[in-house]
Amino acid sequence: MKRKVLNVTYRKDSNKFADWMKYEIEIMNEDGSTEMIPAYGKDLQDALRRVVHDEKVEIVEKKAKRIPTMVWVVLWFGYIFGLTELSVSIDESNSVRSIVFMSGFVFITGVVLWAKAWFRQRNLDK
Repeated sequence: MKRKVLNVTYRKDSNKFADWMKYEIEIMNEDGSTEMIPAYGKDLQDALRRVVHDEKVEIVEKKAKRIPTMVWVVLWFGYIFGLTELSVSIDESNSVRSIVFMSGFVFITGVVLWAKAWFRQRNLDK
């Protein structure tokens, strides 16, 4: 059995943002216990989506915290080393090498920023 939403109660409008609302969501867990979760959103569907997103973030975060920091450092420097080796091995001019290196650097920066934005908790007090 999956988790189910039993009851949703509208609480109030947000103090900081005019279009946002606060809901109290009662969820029945897989073991039969219930819990109340405050959820914020522009409408009920948005609030429920934020609750689901936060649960996914917590699951991935638990798995990512098991990986030692040294592994992340080695992966980062390995990527930079591999990108440097790739750009040096190209038999073109220095401008093509720099374009390859910079595009790879911009790509990894974009991936890191995207991941950081995804890991941000969405269901915060608005």
